[in-house]
Order: sequence, then C-alpha cells, then structure tokens
Amino acid sequence: MFNRKNLKTKSVKKLKIRLDDFSNWNSFADSKRDISDTRECYNFKVSKGELEAGFGFKKLMLPNSKTDLTDQSFDIDATEVLGIWMEPIYYSVGEEDRYYIFYLDQTKTLFFFEIFDEDKVMFEEFEMQFQQIPYGAPFRINGADMMLFSSAQDQTMGFGFTGVFTYENIPKFISGCWHGNYFFLLTSGDKNKLFYSTEVIANWNDNNKFEVDLPDVRGGLKFLISFQDDLYIFRDYGIMKLSLFNNSSDEVFDIQNIYYSSSYIYPTSISKNGDYIMFASQDGLYSFDGANVKKIDLPFDEIFTKTRNSDMASACYEDKYFLACRLDFDDNETFGIESSTTYQNNAVIVYDIESKACSLIRGVDIRKFCLVKTPYFQKLCAIFRGDKKAYIGELTNDGKFFDTQLKKMWHSPQTDFGYADKLKRINSVTLKPHTVCNIKIIAENGESIVINSIDSDKSVRHSVNILSKSFSFSITSESSNNISCPEFDVSVIL
Repeated sequence: MFNRKNLKTKSVKKLKIRLDDFSNWNSFADSKRDISDTRECYNFKVSKGELEAGFGFKKLMLPNSKTDLTDQSFDIDATEVLGIWMEPIYYSVGEEDRYYIFYLDQTKTLFFFEIFDEDKVMFEEFEMQFQQIPYGAPFRINGADMMLFSSAQDQTMGFGFTGVFTYENIPKFISGCWHGNYFFLLTSGDKNKLFYSTEVIANWNDNNKFEVDLPDVRGGLKFLISFQDDLYIFRDYGIMKLSLFNNSSDEVFDIQNIYYSSSYIYPTSISKNGDYIMFASQDGLYSFDGANVKKIDLPFDEIFTKTRNSDMASACYEDKYFLACRLDFDDNETFGIESSTTYQNNAVIVYDIESKACSLIRGVDIRKFCLVKTPYFQKLCAIFRGDKKAYIGELTNDGKFFDTQLKKMWHSPQTDFGYADKLKRINSVTLKPHTVCNIKIIAENGESIVINSIDSDKSVRHSVNILSKSFSFSITSESSNNISCPEFDVSVIL
C-alpha cells in the first residue's frame, strides 16, 4: 500500500518582494543585483519608491505683460525653426530692459519678437538672412545693447533699437563673448587666433583690432565663456584661462593652459550653471569650477562613449544640465523619433548638479536649447527636428511630447532574491491603485510573462506562474500615472 508519509517533500520559503527603490542605477551590468536596481530607464523620473512621468515638451506659451504672467498661446510663422536665441536689450528711452526671442526660419531668415508684447509682433521690416545657421551673442556697441549674429559664411550683423546693421569690419565669428571692457571672438578661418577689441566696436579697424596667436597641441580654439572673474577658452582638447590685468601696463591679460583632455571636447555641450561649467567630451561628462575638472560617473557611460556626436545641444536650468545627444541603445526598441532614418539626436541626458542623479529622455530629436530668463519667469525652451520642427517648445514635467505620452521603460538587472542556485517561483504580482503599465517578468532561460495592468481604484493581484533561479523585470508605460511599489509573491524551493 502506498503511504504518502514516507515521501520526502521539498520545503518552500515564502517571500514578499517589493520594488520600492528605483533610484540606484547600476547600468547595463549583467551581474545579479538587488531587485530594485535600475539597469535601463528612459522617460521615467526615478525616486525611492516610485516611477514618475519624466520630462517632456509642449508648445511654448508666454505671458503678455510683466504684471499678468498668465501664459498665452501664440504662433510663429515658420515651417522649420533652425535656430533660437533669447536676450534682454536695454531700452534707454524707457530706461528698462526689454526681452526678445530671436528665431531662424527654414529660409535662414532671422525674426524676432518681444516677449511682453500682446501681439508678439514680428519685425519683418528688419529681416536678416544668412547663408548658414549663425552664432548669436549679446554685446554693447557705443553704449547701446546689440544682438550680434555671425558665421563662417556670413558677415556680422546686429539688431538694436535703432535698426539692423552690418559690421563689415568685425571678423566673421563662431564664438563671441563680452568680458571686462573687451569684445573677444574666435573665427573659423584662424583656428589658433583670439581676436579682441576695445568697447568702441562700431569703429573696429586695424588700429583697435587685436589678435593673439595661440598655436598648441590641444587643437583649435572653439568656444569662449566668461565665468567668475576670468574668460575661459575651450580648445578641441583643452581649456585655457584668460585673466585681465587691473593695471595700466601695456599687457592687457595673461593666458594659461589649465586643462588637457585626451578626447575631443564638444563645443555645443558647454554650458554654465552657478559655480560650474558643464561640458562633454568623447569619453563622458565633466564639471569645471574654474580650477578643477571632474569627470561625472554616468550610469550609462558604456553607450555614451561608443557614439560619436556632431549635433549636441546643451543648457543648464534649475541646477540641472540638459545635454541632447545621440546614443546607441542597441536594444531592438524604438522610441519616438527613432522610427525615422534622418534623426541626429535621440536622447537628452538630464544631470542634477546638486543631487548627482541622472535621468534620460529618449525618442526626441532636439536641435538647440534656449534659456528664456527674465526677472519675472524662467523657462527652458527647445527647437526640434522631425514632426515638431516648426515649433518652439518648452520643458514640462508630465512626460508628454506635444500632448503625446512618451513611451517609458524601466528595466532591472537579473536578481536571485538572495538565494543563489535555488529555484524560485513567482506566484503573483500585486499593483497599487491607478497603476497603468505592462510588467514583464523574464526568467533566466529567456521565458517571460507579461502583465497588462489597467487603471483601477483598488489594488489588483495578478496571478502568474513562472519558475527560474533568477529573474529580471521590465516596466513599460505610456500613461502619466505613477508606478509605486509593485509587490511579488515568491516561493523559494529549498
């Protein structure tokens, strides 16, 4: 007779496993880690216990007055926006700063409008047309504020309250900066020369135009930025510091080489935030405080460093560094603009300068950022390639790209729940109210189960049955709802 009591049965240990800390990003490592570690994360903001909708963009809206800051919708006349700049210009008659946005349309014609103007009138009688996308920078000419634009192919042109002017004596520049009482600029034709002038720029000629020849193994001069009390000159492979003298000697300034880079520095990645200059080179992101350069440990350095970038865009806003770039994710996934074959950038790295936290926007092709900064409000704006190339956008926190939710994904590395070489069975997953997502449970052998969760006012328990020694998990969503602490009922077979 068969007696059940004589059979040896395996014991089972019951576990309740919660995904309750998404903030520890451990990159693309395949080693077994904690269940809450992040291996990949796009278009989510990660926090201790929740996945939240990440950054997004919507059509730019602006107030019509300094006393009523209610945003109003307006339209620009363009089928494609190729460039954007924003600067205050002092209006001496009214003794006030007036705030302008300049943009370049598909014909490379420059338009501009005043932010606090109810009609956002385009001053078409002052159109300025260029052969290529120019570099724009503010200067003061003969005591009056002026916005100057120039490129390697275009003579320097400027806009002020008295009209538009062409400055034939000012060299065509690719980077310019007002520092102290001098106007400094770099040109594409003389890659090792720094040009500068006195403040009487309108009369620039051989008598008051100065140049310094700076040949160096660090490569050509690419970007100027005034920071703290000095002017910093970024080369292809290094940084120089220019310090002005406060005496009456014939020497105006001193120049020192302060940093050598083993990899190329992207000039369009350079942005200033408070006590730091942020920039990127081919081997990663860096911060610079005027004396020391420090490499930022990105959790996704592996995919950043294997991709060459030629069309980066950058800005600093609310103590965060935004870097639009191209990343090779190599994961057989398609996000947004990646369905196109013509995109230049497909991601934005968002680095919090204070907390050191990172997040990624994926699927958006940003051509250029522009910080709209006034004493009354600030916004981070951007222009795009692709379907939204005719718009100026502004940063949002709802995870949408012009009213369409960006696809969001979070993926864990493999985990064995602390029981190596023991078989585990996941029996169920419980999700909190209003959790809208797909959760994929992936076994060690590649077998997987997908849970499709819809909106509910109550917690929902989903039965599953999958056996493996280790598992990984991915969460995808196209909803704005937060995802909080999914709980797994696990049996460990001892």
